[in-house]
Amino acid sequence: MKQAAYERLRRFFSPHGVAVVGASAKNQWFGNLVGYGLRSGTTVQFFPVNPRATEVAGIRALPSIEHLPDNGIDFAVVMVKSEAVPASVEKLLHKGVKDILLISSGFAETGAEGEAKQEQLTRFCRDNDILLMGPNCLGFMNFSERVNVFAGGSVEGELRSGSIGLVGQSGASSEIIASKLLRKSLGISLYTTTGNEAVITAEDCMDYLVHDTRTRVITGFMEGFRNIGRMKEIAQEAALKQKPIILLKVGRSERGMHAARSHTGALAGNDAVMDTFFRQYGIIRVESIEELVETASVFSRCPLPRGGRLGICTLSGGLCGLYADLCSRCGIEVPRLSERTVTALKTVLPDFAQPDNPLDVTGSGFLQGMGDILKILLDDENLDMIATLSFAPAGDGDALMHRFNEGLFPIARSADKPVVVLSFREMTDYARRYYGENGIYFIEHPQDSFKALSHLIRYAEFQRGLARERLGRTGTSP
Repeated sequence: MKQAAYERLRRFFSPHGVAVVGASAKNQWFGNLVGYGLRSGTTVQFFPVNPRATEVAGIRALPSIEHLPDNGIDFAVVMVKSEAVPASVEKLLHKGVKDILLISSGFAETGAEGEAKQEQLTRFCRDNDILLMGPNCLGFMNFSERVNVFAGGSVEGELRSGSIGLVGQSGASSEIIASKLLRKSLGISLYTTTGNEAVITAEDCMDYLVHDTRTRVITGFMEGFRNIGRMKEIAQEAALKQKPIILLKVGRSERGMHAARSHTGALAGNDAVMDTFFRQYGIIRVESIEELVETASVFSRCPLPRGGRLGICTLSGGLCGLYADLCSRCGIEVPRLSERTVTALKTVLPDFAQPDNPLDVTGSGFLQGMGDILKILLDDENLDMIATLSFAPAGDGDALMHRFNEGLFPIARSADKPVVVLSFREMTDYARRYYGENGIYFIEHPQDSFKALSHLIRYAEFQRGLARERLGRTGTSP
């Protein structure tokens, strides 16, 4: 992405004065815009435009676009009927407003007549240098700047800023993803929905996130792509920056492809070809919202491992078997411990414990000092990453569990291998915040979490392959 294009999108996602054409108390859209703004502590000022109201949601309304102030408006939200959209966009242009969010539906998603209306709108916007998001779109949340121009109503949780970018072609589906990311105590840099993509596309937003220094992980709910060649370039640039792209791409089934086409008109594409494309360019494809959230979480909190060999430590023989089976299904290697590690573990575990991988420290062994056990496992040359026992505290007063974890976390954070924790207690919102504030990835739902670990391992392999290619081309270290 050229610097000028990046700066234009940066301004689009950081407005100060927002006109809202069609703001009304008869629907939820304007109230949602104001509500999310208040929750985030935004400094954005909204100017509702409604010829039949003097105020909307407690904010003084203006009777027409022509009555908007000449200065201080740098963005507009349009939520009028589709027939009134072209005139509204043209009037906004005359007011000098060229950044527009179009919430209105009734365009390409409705069939041939709607497609024609959308094509006409696209031509007008391109001819007049208008950046338009939508139509049929909920808007965006710029967590990094505390700017929310979002008309949806289902994003739950603390609006926490962080390093995960989210692009959703489906507004409602991506609201679920955003809520689950926030509940996992993960921060979001930018969350944007793209709707029918008359002008701004999902590829534009992902390209922006690749170049955004506050974003480390890019996620998306995709129904199709507008430009596969552009997506290839985005993936290549993301790989160079070691920014993983994690996508939930619907359309594996015939009915799924049909639903994707009818929703946004995007190119659903041949799914087998899409899988090959993703693998070739390092794009991580997940199968569910939960898997996407877990994968984004592990990438945001763990470095890439040097290999794919996992050491597992818990206090239940049954869980050892369960985790080993999950690793087998996910293609994660669980190797034997080295003889040196076995010898060292025998000095810190009860006599009846049998050092192995997965390691059952037993109900008595975990009291011997999990920090020492973790250090021994980290020192094993057969292991590239460790999943170790932890206890989720119930609250600030859960002193025993806090002390237990305080013996682990400093070691985990300073290790040169990724360390994740296997919580032995039910996870609460408090515990999720606790692990998040300590920068620790926790395994809450093993099936999705071990899939996430396998994605981390495969992506590290992909990056090592790229490094070998660069070395072969240049003859120097990458």
